[in-house]
Amino acid sequence: MLTYSFDSIGNKKIYIYLYECIKNDITNNKLKSGDKLPSKRAFAANLGISIVTVESAYVQLQSEG
Repeated sequence: MLTYSFDSIGNKKIYIYLYECIKNDITNNKLKSGDKLPSKRAFAANLGISIVTVESAYVQLQSEG
């Protein structure tokens, strides 16, 4: 499962940081076309953040295609 650290994100909203991390993983080929992202519930539990935060990051990714 994907893991990210939220220790030093400054004033940035967590969902924006998560979105940027996932987007960077796609750009750097850590995630490839067709790879499935974790379920919102499992990802949120794994990262220790809310499901709504994960959903917001996923919606942002989805809006960009």
